[in-house]
Amino acid sequence: MTDPAVGDRQTSDARDVTAERPVDRVVAPHDRLTTAPRLLGTGATKVVRSIWSEVKQLWDGREPLHDIERRSVISRLFPQGVSRRQFFTRFASLMMLSTAIAVFGILADSTAVVIGAMLVAPLMFPVLGGAAAIIMGWPRRIVSRTLLVTVGSLLAIMLAAIISFIIPGHTDPLPAELMARTSPNLLDLGIALAAGAAGAYGQVKRHAADALTGVAVAVALVPPLAVVGITLQLTEWQLALGALLLFLANVVGIVIAAAATFLAAGFVPGRNPLKGHPQIVRGVSWAAIAAIIVVLPLQFGRGNVLPLSDPTDEVTVFVEEYVADGKTASEVVNVAVEVDNGVTEVDVVIASSLTPPSVNALAQRLSEYLSSPVEVRLLIVASETKRATVTP
Repeated sequence: MTDPAVGDRQTSDARDVTAERPVDRVVAPHDRLTTAPRLLGTGATKVVRSIWSEVKQLWDGREPLHDIERRSVISRLFPQGVSRRQFFTRFASLMMLSTAIAVFGILADSTAVVIGAMLVAPLMFPVLGGAAAIIMGWPRRIVSRTLLVTVGSLLAIMLAAIISFIIPGHTDPLPAELMARTSPNLLDLGIALAAGAAGAYGQVKRHAADALTGVAVAVALVPPLAVVGITLQLTEWQLALGALLLFLANVVGIVIAAAATFLAAGFVPGRNPLKGHPQIVRGVSWAAIAAIIVVLPLQFGRGNVLPLSDPTDEVTVFVEEYVADGKTASEVVNVAVEVDNGVTEVDVVIASSLTPPSVNALAQRLSEYLSSPVEVRLLIVASETKRATVTP
């Protein structure tokens, strides 16, 4: 006779074995298709959580600035007393000098002179001061720095217009240094963000102060204002708007990146400066709104709000390649491009000894390439090659 207890144990062991035995499951193809994205999503979530954890550890582990270091930065960005009067005198003088240098460099189409104007320009300090005032929650200093930048900008625009009016001669065609600052894009905003972070870091960490010179060259503040003044004097309203938007994008980018860098570097006292300081959150929110307002025309306003980028180089390369591929024994002598009311007008001069390329075919291909209406005028210059060989 079998012991009931033994029988129960055998039954229980059988259940355990059955429970531990892997069950083969056939996965249908559609199940695999739905499982793969789920696995990828899980992996991406883990990566994001890991990165966020590292960032949070870095944020929690940062060391706030000492009071002496903080006061030193504040004294440089917000001078008081005699230093304040000297600051405003120096600011006005350098603002006028840098504007004059920028106007002369732009009209002369000299990159080196324009870079010199960037180095002399004093606008970077009040812009960085505005960023520091935002994250410290100082509304009066925010207003004072905003007014300083506004007055300095208006001074630069007026002076640039006066100098452009006084200088004799015609600016036709417009210099490349001018046109380069009339059609900003998101790359310009990215440069301003990086430069703003570098500028704020150079203020907080004095061993990195040498970076301020590179910041002044990387992000231009006075040259766009000089372009605004020149184009207003020339009644080129759309070009003036583009240059003004470039200036605003640079300022907004610097302020946002500098404010974030000041926070990360421990400029604000306390481990968690955003808690219990609604004015800081409010200031950062307004800066973010300003960035969105600037980004919209940069991304979607080209051709409507902003002028189109100068397509001369792009069109020249296309025409040269088209003529070379046609094997018509022709050579491109000159290409001139002008955009008028949304139509790209192209004047091409070709020297040809055989059958020249078809102007209709060239216009069709160019219109497809640019995705815009084009008008091509083709001037064909007959050429003849003569060869002589002389044996002494």
